[in-house]
Amino acid sequence: MNKEFQFSEILKDLPELAESASEEMRSLLKTAMLRMLQDMDLVYQEEIDTLKQMLIRTEQRVQQLEAALDKVEAN
Repeated sequence: MNKEFQFSEILKDLPELAESASEEMRSLLKTAMLRMLQDMDLVYQEEIDTLKQMLIRTEQRVQQLEAALDKVEAN
């Protein structure tokens, strides 16, 4: 085998090798991105809205209880 033959064989397989490397990189990037997103602990906007409403109701209830306590303490 001479070097020219080896080089031509490599050139012949180059498109297939490039496609294979491209697919492998896509797969690795997809896996890495999915792992990163899972680690971010993201929540849906609906969950945030629900928690906001719960907090508003809790704050209102605390104010009612404080007002009731003030009345009891005043008597």
